[in-house]
Amino acid sequence: MRRLRNDLPYTFRPPQLQDWLRPLGLGMNRLFHLSRKYKIGKIEGEGFRRVRELHAEGHAILLAPNHSDHSDPHVVMELIHRHGMRALFMAAREIFEVSPTTSWALQSMGVFSVDRDGPDLSAMKTAINLLESGSDPLVIFPEGEIYHHHRRLDPLNEGVASILLKAASRLPEGKRAYLIPVGIRFFHDPAVEATFSDRLSRLEDRIGWTPKPSMPVDERILRLGTGILALKETEYLGYASGGGVQERLTYLCATLLEQVEARYPRDAKAVTPPERVRALRFRIRRRLLDLEKPPTHGEREILLNDLDRVFTALQAHSYIGDYLLEDPTMDRRAETLLKLEEDLLGFPTYPILRSAHVVAAEPIAVSEMLDAGEIPLKGGALPLTELLERRLRDLLE
Repeated sequence: MRRLRNDLPYTFRPPQLQDWLRPLGLGMNRLFHLSRKYKIGKIEGEGFRRVRELHAEGHAILLAPNHSDHSDPHVVMELIHRHGMRALFMAAREIFEVSPTTSWALQSMGVFSVDRDGPDLSAMKTAINLLESGSDPLVIFPEGEIYHHHRRLDPLNEGVASILLKAASRLPEGKRAYLIPVGIRFFHDPAVEATFSDRLSRLEDRIGWTPKPSMPVDERILRLGTGILALKETEYLGYASGGGVQERLTYLCATLLEQVEARYPRDAKAVTPPERVRALRFRIRRRLLDLEKPPTHGEREILLNDLDRVFTALQAHSYIGDYLLEDPTMDRRAETLLKLEEDLLGFPTYPILRSAHVVAAEPIAVSEMLDAGEIPLKGGALPLTELLERRLRDLLE
């Protein structure tokens, strides 16, 4: 997750495919993003022959992968290309705002933006139209955020199911809609263990601690995480609370959300912490961008500070207190360290080659389920999302 404190007005960026640029884009994805930036040395895929068959028949295909690493879309793009297809992606608005060149390159490769914090009707309409055409598989990450825990799934947004259900109701005769759960797992080379000590020392130094290279790695990770939590508690609560790590994370998240929600109307439909965070960010940014009655300087500072609070609440929610201790494997140590690096340094370190294992599960035949009355068109997003969530958990666990 990245700290989001911008107050830029949102402009929808549609896909603007440029076929001549595609070979160059795929080459850059392979050489720069996968090999150099994210250190993906090998990609293995299962189940994509069925995806290719459905694609060849012209059906509407929506791929829904878990999202635990920054390299996820780059891995999926390469894998889809290997099977003779072109993938289209819905992606967070923030990556388009890096620069005009970045936005142009993304749109040229079939990526379009979505504002995750509000009702982005343009993004939904675009996704539905793309599925109706059945020309290329559409990829949407239903978790919405990157949490860096590959063996645990965060609650899914219902937007993916809603989009596919609407598209399914508009498909011409002979075309069917399919939702395909995609599980992405990363495995680190054993050589990554040799990097843990120096990376932990850098993080300890970052918060003003004396590095402890002689301490066992798991103990150092837990100590560092507990220390960062205490700093955040002190920053926002005025004290470091007692109790277990998970209890403290839950309390910090809930308290920050309640503090901010006291200043804005509560969205009754927002139940989970990520949903409450998105609802609050939408309301805060709408006030920041109010042209008829712009916020005063003092109010603006309060609004920006509230964005910081909801970001910290989402950070607290994203940590799983027992994730490492439950199963202290090399990969879980590496994942936890990546997450700590992102939160303290701004971006994780990928020092050693990794392999990606991607499984496309048996397609969920959404059109057939609608025809059989297994799910309703209106109100069917929730049961379809629950089914997708079960399938994805099975893939990861």
